[in-house]
Amino acid sequence: MDTIINIKKGMRMQKWIVLSGIIVFLAFSCGDNQTSEEQVIIQDTVLPPPPVVEYGFTLDSFQVIRDTIEDNWTMSHMFAPYGVSQWHINIAAEKAADSLIGLRYVKEGDPFLILAEIGDTAKNVQYCVYPKNRVEYVIFDFTDSVFVEKKAKPHEETERMISGEIVQNSNLTFALDQQLKDINMTGEMAEYVAGVFAWTIDFFRLYPGDEFKVVYTEKSVDGEPYAIGGISSAWFKHQGHEFYAFKYSLDSTGTKIGFFNEEGKEMRRPFLMAPVQFSRISSGFSGRRFHPVQKRWKAHLGTDYAAPHGTPIWATANGTVIAASYTSGNGNYVKIKHDETYTTQYLHMSGFASGIKKGVFVEQGQVIGYVGSTGLATGPHVCYRFWKNGKQINHRAEKFPSSVPMEDSLLPDYMQYIQPIRARIDSMPVTPYIVDAEEGA
Repeated sequence: MDTIINIKKGMRMQKWIVLSGIIVFLAFSCGDNQTSEEQVIIQDTVLPPPPVVEYGFTLDSFQVIRDTIEDNWTMSHMFAPYGVSQWHINIAAEKAADSLIGLRYVKEGDPFLILAEIGDTAKNVQYCVYPKNRVEYVIFDFTDSVFVEKKAKPHEETERMISGEIVQNSNLTFALDQQLKDINMTGEMAEYVAGVFAWTIDFFRLYPGDEFKVVYTEKSVDGEPYAIGGISSAWFKHQGHEFYAFKYSLDSTGTKIGFFNEEGKEMRRPFLMAPVQFSRISSGFSGRRFHPVQKRWKAHLGTDYAAPHGTPIWATANGTVIAASYTSGNGNYVKIKHDETYTTQYLHMSGFASGIKKGVFVEQGQVIGYVGSTGLATGPHVCYRFWKNGKQINHRAEKFPSSVPMEDSLLPDYMQYIQPIRARIDSMPVTPYIVDAEEGA
């Protein structure tokens, strides 16, 4: 009997030990969970927020005032309310206008940043940040005399490809803008493409069905594209004819760089196709045209390119200026003799470019004047006239000599270089032009 009793007591003791262990385990478990939660709460409340940094300044260290340039403001309006004397404002303006800074005036609507000492009720400026554009900005430092510096945000360059087609009532700019959707980038890209093919394609005479493909560099800042860095190769199909262009260096130093076609011939030719960029032909070469000013029928031995007043006019080829003058009919005009065969003339200019006068040598693409309406003209345009062997001809119908191929010794390396690039361009599909509802109406 005693043995049975002892066994029962032992069993009750074991149950008590097990039960006590469970209670202790649960207590410690609950305690651990509570401690973890308390630690998380403590960490959340103790960790400070990350500092706010803009344009290289930790803004938490300053009293920050954000302001905007208003109509007719100068730097005096910017700085005078923040404790800068007119003397120091003049110094700041003079330093900002330096060629390295290039800030001669401030523009309405531009934001700027004033950084003053924390607690300074007068808000005397220590630093001012003026963004020139999405990348460049100017820092005015008033902490010790006046110091002005131009800086740039870090930016990335990425290779991209773009393609498109020309449709009825469209042009290169419209086709590019459908994809780039940025007026500045579209303008830059159009200039690059037209610049490469300026000797081979008449961009005033594009046709529905013309297509293009371009390999280019896109610049971006803060993850947003903002500019075209240049193009490395391109393809254009114009009236069923295909034109390739590849950027290539003729020497190891990279100083002799040009664009060449698929045969190794340089894209540059004796004459540009037009003396201005991206305008329209308001009147072509004709043996009989009704003159809008003189109100009579007469020959029009030139091509009129209508463009906004002040548009730069280019010399279409290298040559020597043989006249830079004014007549009642021609207005301000420049005439250039290129060689024994060809001479060109540019009429109705608003004015001449700096240094343009008789006897001066000019290079192809150099600005010689600006579009105007001087002389017998009803609106701003340049009348481009072209002589061959002393006779005025229609330059748009002239077949100019082709470019000279590169040296035979360079051709094998060039062909090997362009092979994968051409294959990539050929395999790229052309993005179709999408006509929106407003265009189609």
